[in-house]
Amino acid sequence: MPKATLSPAMALLPLRLFLGATFAYAGIQKLGDPGFLHPGAPTYIGTQLHGFAAGTPGGFVLRAFALPHPELAGVAVALTEILVGLLTLAGLYARIAAAAGLGLNFLLFLTASWHTTPYFLGPDLVFSFAWLPLALAGAQGQPALDNLSEARSRALARRTRLHPPRPGEAFAEPTSTRRALLAELAGMAVAVAGVSALTRGSYSAARTLTGSGSTVRSAGAIARGGGGARATSGQAGASALPRGAVELGPGRRLPKGAAATYSDPADGSPDILIRDERGNLKSFSAVCTHAGCTVGYEGGVIVCPCHGGEYSAETGEAIAGPPPRGLEPRRVVESGGRIYAVPS
Repeated sequence: MPKATLSPAMALLPLRLFLGATFAYAGIQKLGDPGFLHPGAPTYIGTQLHGFAAGTPGGFVLRAFALPHPELAGVAVALTEILVGLLTLAGLYARIAAAAGLGLNFLLFLTASWHTTPYFLGPDLVFSFAWLPLALAGAQGQPALDNLSEARSRALARRTRLHPPRPGEAFAEPTSTRRALLAELAGMAVAVAGVSALTRGSYSAARTLTGSGSTVRSAGAIARGGGGARATSGQAGASALPRGAVELGPGRRLPKGAAATYSDPADGSPDILIRDERGNLKSFSAVCTHAGCTVGYEGGVIVCPCHGGEYSAETGEAIAGPPPRGLEPRRVVESGGRIYAVPS
């Protein structure tokens, strides 16, 4: 008795379902993020696009079409991901959906993942090749609406040949055409996007320590130290502060468990300042060591919005994602109720 074998088409079904579910989830996750469309948030789409476009071969595409209107581009990409995901799951216009997914992932490979080394750690290149067999073969031989529609069309054609319509009699139409199904899935994608946006909650803006009228003050004495400082009480004169210390603002604006960003007094690059639950201040470079995006602080860890890298808020070391090394520590001191940044 011959052994039963799985057809090559059915072997692609798990891949199709995975890609469809992943793309749909990616779009939902974007629209469900409170900071995705909020300027200044760590996960703001504009910040991500600037990071993706910097020094990458596909950056010109983002500069031409996405960066002028980042919020619109972000919503369009999220809706596209949801629709491509639903079409792939349903097996409707499967080759077109796979081609769209391949194109989007390949653009992300040329931008978001371009600086990933070695190259095989970049997920977008892997996703591009995962879409390729579906773009070439579609969902033929699999449970899919494409195959159902084609079967109905063939059945209708056979009935029409066997029983041609009489003069003046209209042809029978299939109960559900591919275009009608496409419209239904597009409406479903919009509905899913709307629900995701409504349930995302409000965004709490990042704290700032300095106001528009704040001034920069320098101290006279030289002091050396580590990347953080413990809060001290009492007023301290300028002679008690390190040379070149720059005032960031009052310490009361940064409660326990909160973070703020500021410009490094040495070179103007972004730094991130965190007050932990014990009241200690920690400061690190806010430039991700992977692709140069500006990191933020969420859920007790430092996160990169571009590729999902994570760093320890205590030490700055890389703990997840593609960053090859940790964040450089920065020095801050708190004296007299004020926080100061010290140039490296």
